Amino acid sequence: MYRPLICLMTLFFAGCGIIDSEQLFRKSVDPLQAERQALFDQPYIDPLTNYLIEHQGDPERASILPEIRQQRDLRCQAVAEEYAEEPAIRALLERYNLGYGYSCPEQVAEFAKRVNQQRARQKAVPEPVAQPRPPEQTTPGETVTPTETEVTSVDEPQIADQLLSDCYLLTSIRNYSTARKACREPADQGDLRSQVNMARIAFVLEDYNDALRWARKAAPASGEAALLLGYMYARGKGVGQNMDQAVHWFNESAKLGNKDAQAAIDQYR
Repeated sequence: MYRPLICLMTLFFAGCGIIDSEQLFRKSVDPLQAERQALFDQPYIDPLTNYLIEHQGDPERASILPEIRQQRDLRCQAVAEEYAEEPAIRALLERYNLGYGYSCPEQVAEFAKRVNQQRARQKAVPEPVAQPRPPEQTTPGETVTPTETEVTSVDEPQIADQLLSDCYLLTSIRNYSTARKACREPADQGDLRSQVNMARIAFVLEDYNDALRWARKAAPASGEAALLLGYMYARGKGVGQNMDQAVHWFNESAKLGNKDAQAAIDQYR
């Protein structure tokens, strides 16, 4: 007679025990460790830097910030080791700075030193003197048409390599006030990376009007500038808040290959 009741009571108390255990398990998961693990599981470096900047000085996250910083530094060092095997040329410096200048400025600065040293060695070697070409032999009345390589053309204005090097290096090591001066001329002459640097520098210095101007110039061709422009629209920095424009530029940034654009799309969608 009492057996069914005993069974029901046993099931009831056992069920409560199961529920309580599940609740305890959920409570035992440390949300900070979950944040940390999520950052470690994704392959990119900039999200680690963004987290460190966002939560700098946060006493609640003091236990995990050193681990995140160490992980960021390890990833920067791994990239530096890859670039150590590459030739020290300006094109690679531009690519290195574009991809990792934000999170790994010290490593980019070291590569920039190699590029400058390589260029100094090359300039120390005298260039061969071109020999004068003998005059063309023609018959009377014949006109000699110069070949394509012989036609003298007006040279387009060239950006000084030293200015570009200073712009990239100073921005990488976050010497923003001096970098701003170095980047202005190449940015005015159309160098895309210098324009992106000008936008970044102005944003960090909270000169949002100037940041907006340079970001708009560079955004059609630069994923980083497009991402910055999207953030400015999303947060109303230097421009009225406009989420449609923000999402538009996040999408443009993703199309241009920026690795952090999808996270911004997910955050503001």
